[in-house]
Amino acid sequence: MDLYMPQAKDLIQQFRSYKVIHIKRSENNADALSKLASTNFDHLAVEVRIEVLETPLVTHQQLLVIQTGVTSWMTPIKDYLSSRVLPDEKAAAQKIRYKALHNQLLDRILYRRSFVGPLLWCANVEDADYLIREIHEGICGVHTGRRMVVAKVMNAGYYWPGMHMDAVREIRKSDSCQHHSPNVLWPKNELVPVTAMCSFQNGP
Repeated sequence: MDLYMPQAKDLIQQFRSYKVIHIKRSENNADALSKLASTNFDHLAVEVRIEVLETPLVTHQQLLVIQTGVTSWMTPIKDYLSSRVLPDEKAAAQKIRYKALHNQLLDRILYRRSFVGPLLWCANVEDADYLIREIHEGICGVHTGRRMVVAKVMNAGYYWPGMHMDAVREIRKSDSCQHHSPNVLWPKNELVPVTAMCSFQNGP
């Protein structure tokens, strides 16, 4: 429909005036057109005229812009698993080899091997933010803690490094969690008792 919109605007400019009228559902012939695929035509109460167009009215094709070359934490692991490309630095190359042992590349998609479950889809930064917000405070969110949020993400089949830190950061930004969280009155450090041998020992 986006391709037909410019042609409709150009056609409108050729008229001196025009008026947009809302057609009720009962009077709309589009409902009758949708039932033409049925074998029984007795239910058609209005006359429908059909014009078969041999060629489309829109001559140009819609192009989709795909952004390539975007790097993420998965890029060096994919490069190593696909073509054995490693960075020049020895420590960085060793780190990539170690990370590649826990990942698998299938159809150019990186998966994380789990211990007891299926393969986990490796998510980028944008998807990670959406998953955290949807599971924590989405339509089925229950505003749980960090461990429960990460567990729900992994049960849904996703993984990315730093999941726990991202969950903590998102929970701290939630107003409802900050207002309704229980107040911990315990001291941060353990109390150290101070005993005196006699009364007013430490006094002047």
